[in-house]
Amino acid sequence: MHLKISLTFVVIMLLTTVAKADDDYAFIFGYGSLMQTPARTATAPDPEDAVYIPVKIRGVERLWNLWIERSQQRTLGVEPGSAPDAYVNGLIFAVKKDQLGAFDEREGPAYQRIRIPIENVSFYLDAHRDLVTQGGQSTEVFIYSPRTASKFYFDKGHDHKKIVMSYLDVVRTGCVEIDRKHQLDNQFINDCVQTMGLDGYVIEDDRSDPRYPRYPSVLLKKAMAAGNADKAEAIQTYIEQEWEIYLNTIYEKWGF
Repeated sequence: MHLKISLTFVVIMLLTTVAKADDDYAFIFGYGSLMQTPARTATAPDPEDAVYIPVKIRGVERLWNLWIERSQQRTLGVEPGSAPDAYVNGLIFAVKKDQLGAFDEREGPAYQRIRIPIENVSFYLDAHRDLVTQGGQSTEVFIYSPRTASKFYFDKGHDHKKIVMSYLDVVRTGCVEIDRKHQLDNQFINDCVQTMGLDGYVIEDDRSDPRYPRYPSVLLKKAMAAGNADKAEAIQTYIEQEWEIYLNTIYEKWGF
């Protein structure tokens, strides 16, 4: 499968130290729920010295082309762009190579992890370029691409297979979080609005009983049930201080 035409789903964070150029580290590109901090750290904690790098990957587009049976929802995948200027925005982030398996497990059998050429990556902020490219062409950047021959793959013609609002809001609040934390003056949010690929899909409002397992209120309940007071406090703080503000921006930018 040609790397330029088979890209997919996840978020982006980088280490500020020279460790990221070390053989022990690789980069992941994320353009879905991994853009939002509570959803991302449900898989693995962010390193204390991590910095999140907003980028674009050229030649691809977002599509809601995977169906997850256990939560009865569509999820994002990336496929070759139909327009010459197609792109997907998201984050790249450095992870220890021994943590890649945790992200493989998170994405599950619907996705495959593949390497993309560093030249396909463009940066919102010039200062970030050297953090990623100091390893030259040997820099490893991975994305999660849908397995198009799998039972999980469906096109938009299956209109009974819906996008659920709980997942969509996690993805969109991730877009807002990135824009605000990097002071991108709505550029990242506007690119998300333009490339979210929602046309032609049916959206179901499940927010009163969220089906997405990393929705903030679901994560809070899980942390409380597990007796993890620190985790519960962090999620509660996010809900009170950031979540509602981000939702208001979503309603303003998307209209729903």
